[in-house]
Amino acid sequence: MARKPRSESASGLYHFITRGVNKKKLFHKDKDYEFYRTLLNEYCEKLGILIHHYCFMSNHTHLVVKADTLKALADFGHFTHRRYAYYYCKTYHWPGQVFRRNFLSIPMGEDAYLLECGRYIERNPLDANLVKSLEDYPHSSYFFYARGKKDSLITESPLYSSLGQNNQERMVAYRFYVNHERPQEIEKLTIPF
Repeated sequence: MARKPRSESASGLYHFITRGVNKKKLFHKDKDYEFYRTLLNEYCEKLGILIHHYCFMSNHTHLVVKADTLKALADFGHFTHRRYAYYYCKTYHWPGQVFRRNFLSIPMGEDAYLLECGRYIERNPLDANLVKSLEDYPHSSYFFYARGKKDSLITESPLYSSLGQNNQERMVAYRFYVNHERPQEIEKLTIPF
């Protein structure tokens, strides 16, 4: 069965998601995360892609990207993941598929959802109970916004500047925005399965 054509975002913003095949780990060591970052940087530069938020979990990744065209977005996903799969197979002597099918790209508007999606993405390690604090998870854009740490992968979200009059105010507001649990999130965690 043929894959449905990708939906184009009027804003050029997409929630870009990849997963390991059968929930297989994509990253085992720090060098794997670094190699993936290197590929993302390379293809962002080559294809004019901007990354506003990201989180790399062990078996999947989330990005908020801005792409001028669907072709640029498709090429970004294709070349990044083809090269990472080659690296992974060679490094870990893996003979099979690395990524689950194609990447997912959900069109986004340039409104408050941009920050909300960034929040969702950066909270992944908390929601997966990998860490007690986002300060303990190094593979996301959280430190760029919450602590002002330089990150070559990130182009600042256009909505970030609305969080305060200066960088210090914005960082404090962002930390509260991302770390403050909402009632529906707490309820979600206590519902028995």
